[in-house]
Amino acid sequence: MIDARAIIDPSAQLGDGVEVGPWTLIGPDVVIGDGCVIGPHAVIKGPTRMGAGNRIFQFATIG
Repeated sequence: MIDARAIIDPSAQLGDGVEVGPWTLIGPDVVIGDGCVIGPHAVIKGPTRMGAGNRIFQFATIG
């Protein structure tokens, strides 16, 4: 499930079954693999590639 309050760049690619918490920011040039869980208030900047099954906790910043 992708929370309606998440901010996701239209060019970001999210795999099947990805969960994105509220107020999370996913920028351009980001690829997130199947089954990943991204917690609330996380920031993922590109260029970033994540494989399947990763868990990113709240307030984390990657990229």
